[in-house]
Amino acid sequence: MNPSHEHISEELLARYLAETASEQEIEHVNLWLAQSPLHERELATYRLIWDHSAHAAKTNIPVDTDAAWNKMKLKMAKPTPATLPEIPKPAAREIEFTPKTIQRKLPLSLWAAAIVALILLSFGWFYFQSNGSDDQQRIATANNTSEKVLPDGTKVFLNYNSSLTYPANFDGDLRTVSLQGEAFFDVKPDAAHPFVIDANGTEIRVLGTSFNVKAYQKSPVRVDVSTGKVQVSKASKRIQLVKGQGAEVLADTIRSFEANMNVLSYRTQVYDFTAADLNEIIASIRDGYHVDVRLSNQQIAQCRLTIRFEKEPVDATLSVIAETLDLDLRKEGKTYWLDGNGCQQNL
Repeated sequence: MNPSHEHISEELLARYLAETASEQEIEHVNLWLAQSPLHERELATYRLIWDHSAHAAKTNIPVDTDAAWNKMKLKMAKPTPATLPEIPKPAAREIEFTPKTIQRKLPLSLWAAAIVALILLSFGWFYFQSNGSDDQQRIATANNTSEKVLPDGTKVFLNYNSSLTYPANFDGDLRTVSLQGEAFFDVKPDAAHPFVIDANGTEIRVLGTSFNVKAYQKSPVRVDVSTGKVQVSKASKRIQLVKGQGAEVLADTIRSFEANMNVLSYRTQVYDFTAADLNEIIASIRDGYHVDVRLSNQQIAQCRLTIRFEKEPVDATLSVIAETLDLDLRKEGKTYWLDGNGCQQNL
């Protein structure tokens, strides 16, 4: 067995990449990643090939899954040679699979994508290891935030359950990074070398500015600009944003709107609401404090409030909101509840 696979299974890695893993399993993977830089490079390689082969889940290719897993393990167990011969890219028609029905815990479509990714990995593992994978760096968070200064001087603040992949040195014409999750970027100005973020297929391009990007897999990509100018594009759609503007990338369009600076509260710990309804306020508090806050009924959801909080603990923040709107606040386990029959309309 490859030493980097100690205490972790390929099935767990597949669930992690497919975002079907439980919170406990995600924590297990993150602990494994923290044990060694080799683990981070290995997962980065898995992720790269996984992303490029994800469309295989939509095909009906019959796969001998046992043979694929065994072939993958044999490849991973071989030591990496000092000098590797050039590996010709196999034509798709030359790969033959024997149909075989095998029951797995994951859905068949997900297993199809996982097996195809691993077959590609068996051909390309040593290629990626010898052609720059060591130059790729990665930072990741679970139930925490993290701040990082990139090699070009750009500052990145990563939110919970997020990861950023970037090169050890920005040597090309572009400074390209890849984001999954949410992060605030304060980009070092360099007009000759644009800074480019790949966020779930959306490209965000800047020269030097500060902005927030939210790019979780199951939600539309969202960009909110604090300073400067940002270009957001996907396929043939493109939009220019300036300070105070935001955009959301939908399936067939890019929708612009006024930026909401409260989306930065996970970094700034500042909340500033002007005539905001309680639903909006609670959503911001959930995201910023990473706590579960709920309303007992929709009657109070439309209560409106103008208020500002700066670096206050969540208990104090919710207590002030409850008192101001004449609501009751209680805590059950880890969940906060706001309850009441009405509220004072304090604008």
